[in-house]
Amino acid sequence: MQETMLGRIITRLAIPALALAMALLGLRLVSWPLWAEIAPLVKTVFIGFVLILLGLALAGSALSPDGRRHRNLIAWLSIGIAAVAVNILNRDYADWQYEQVWGATPAVPGRSASSGLGVQLSDGAIVLERQFDGHFYITSEINGAEVTFMIDTGATGVALSLADARRIGIRTDRLDYTIPTSTAAGRSMAAPVEIRSLTLPGRSFDSVPAHVMSGGEQSLLGMTVLERFESVEIRRDQLILRSN
Repeated sequence: MQETMLGRIITRLAIPALALAMALLGLRLVSWPLWAEIAPLVKTVFIGFVLILLGLALAGSALSPDGRRHRNLIAWLSIGIAAVAVNILNRDYADWQYEQVWGATPAVPGRSASSGLGVQLSDGAIVLERQFDGHFYITSEINGAEVTFMIDTGATGVALSLADARRIGIRTDRLDYTIPTSTAAGRSMAAPVEIRSLTLPGRSFDSVPAHVMSGGEQSLLGMTVLERFESVEIRRDQLILRSN
């Protein structure tokens, strides 16, 4: 008896739940630019509630008698709208996860990357001068803060020192240092992160995979960025990065 009563309640709520889910999702899509300032967790919970309503509508259509009008329509609408909602949920959840690692603003504001090491030529090439220690360095901008990288063609990726990671707003205490690395300072552990935007003189790169090193004082720019240039050429005391 209780199951029958519960089934009837769910069946009666199917259409209202679907209508409310459509209204909320439509509101989210129509006012998309306004949601940019809303916390990712709030957006994630909002879309999660929409999916619960769609699940209720789908359950109601499944429990409806075979002859009930609009049964199939409710089911297919619920599935189609849920596909859109899941896509938005994935974006919101990714933003929430990103916020768990990155602070809203860097601890120390930096200057433009064009004001540091690295000279951009008229043909788009970046020229770096060899420094007194024999290495090449380039100034970048990440999350509004300046980071000086040492060019390391032997490194597979981008490695951030703890100090630089904190300056650009990464919450280093929330990272999982599970990847063994070897640096000039010795062996240490590193944590994976994603840099959404890395700016060099005249060039910007999106979605750059990187690691935060638990040891080491110098951030390294490796092949995950260097390979995006057409060529990396060393001429005496100059390193030239040519764009595609």
